[in-house]
Amino acid sequence: MTLLKTDSGRQDARTTAYLALSEIFGKAAYANLTVHKYIRRGKLGEADRRLFTELTYGTVRRWNYLLWIMEQLSGRKAEKIDCPVRILLGIGLYQMIFLDRIPESAAVNETVKLTKKFSNGGAAKFANAVLRSYQRKKGSLSIPGRDRNTVQFLSLTYNQPEWLIRRWIRQFGEKTTEQCCLAFDRIPGLDVRCNTQKISRAELTALLRSSGAEAEPLSFVPEGIRIHKNPDSLEKASWLRDGLAYIQNGASMIPAHVLDPAAGEKILDMCAAPGSKTTHIAQLMKDRGHIDAWDIYPHKIELIRRNASRMGLNSITAECRDASLSDSGKKEQYDRVLLDAPCSGLGVIGRKPEMRWTRHEEDMARFPALQAVLLDRAAEFLKAGGILVYSTCTLNPEENENMVHCFLEGHPDFILSPWQRPPLPSSLSGMLTLWPAERETDGFFVARMEKIRS
Repeated sequence: MTLLKTDSGRQDARTTAYLALSEIFGKAAYANLTVHKYIRRGKLGEADRRLFTELTYGTVRRWNYLLWIMEQLSGRKAEKIDCPVRILLGIGLYQMIFLDRIPESAAVNETVKLTKKFSNGGAAKFANAVLRSYQRKKGSLSIPGRDRNTVQFLSLTYNQPEWLIRRWIRQFGEKTTEQCCLAFDRIPGLDVRCNTQKISRAELTALLRSSGAEAEPLSFVPEGIRIHKNPDSLEKASWLRDGLAYIQNGASMIPAHVLDPAAGEKILDMCAAPGSKTTHIAQLMKDRGHIDAWDIYPHKIELIRRNASRMGLNSITAECRDASLSDSGKKEQYDRVLLDAPCSGLGVIGRKPEMRWTRHEEDMARFPALQAVLLDRAAEFLKAGGILVYSTCTLNPEENENMVHCFLEGHPDFILSPWQRPPLPSSLSGMLTLWPAERETDGFFVARMEKIRS
């Protein structure tokens, strides 16, 4: 069904949430980028901006539960309900179930109005019937118990797709699966990395607190700060605009430390965009040395350059380049190589909730082949005696431990290289999985390997 456009001028929160969710579910758009896009347009007042953000993120996070409720109330499979109506019902039900401050009558009436605007025929009567049915039956609606269907219970309780629950139970067991689901179902805090080239972590923490933010140092990375509450929008944050910090999850700060770059070295960041780890490496080197930062997309190369410039870092050369291609001119040219590989991203579904519904099990098979090629190239580019760090933001063993073991079997000139660098989580095996429940971070994997000979 074609989505109708709204009138120009000021928009209300529910209309804007519908437009944003239509892009997220209909065009596989990223939720955070879509939300920021509509906020930047400036058509929302302050109260509507807050409600729009809540409705959009909340509906995405609770999507499978909301679909299940729709099915119980309508007697139809969710996929049989037209997409615009399905999204509008999701917005309406989210208000009725999870937002106590909005009267149910307002949620029903506004949803029906929007259904008349964005759909056709009897869709508004259908939407009204479903929402009124929820008002009558809400006390009797309950998901199947754990003993009846464990996978469905965990899926609806923690808002994860059933295929992922089954996969994790098979790989990690039910206890670890539930811990991951619980961690990813929480709204994450905001982590930032202090730019120690411009300011100390203590000074930045004090600056954030003076602006009204609730901020505390992260215990496991020396530059990390977690912001629990920030009264100002990030678009207005001078500390961000002036390059005093970089928004980066605490788990993602670990690979640069594991790489352990030294001033004067030549470093390669193979898949560098948007530059979070690249700029972190430059920081650790005191901006003395040379870092090649590669990515295959020109607009992302420009993003790396802008981030480096904002943070006052001059040791980075960003280049549009396919790191999967062999290059004899780059053979054994680098002291250290970071391969933060393209991956399934299952470790970041707490911060990118739309991935729960846009990622599918068949997608898992397409990443390992590329990762293996990239590791082969990394081995070529690295000098003898150099360090290779491989990292992903997934919890998929085929892309993590299994990938590293396979690489080592085919490259006897490499060995795992353990690290103990407090306050980092140490690894005596040379490989580490960061579970999201341990430190309330993304799920992450990192391995450190040394090239012992040419």
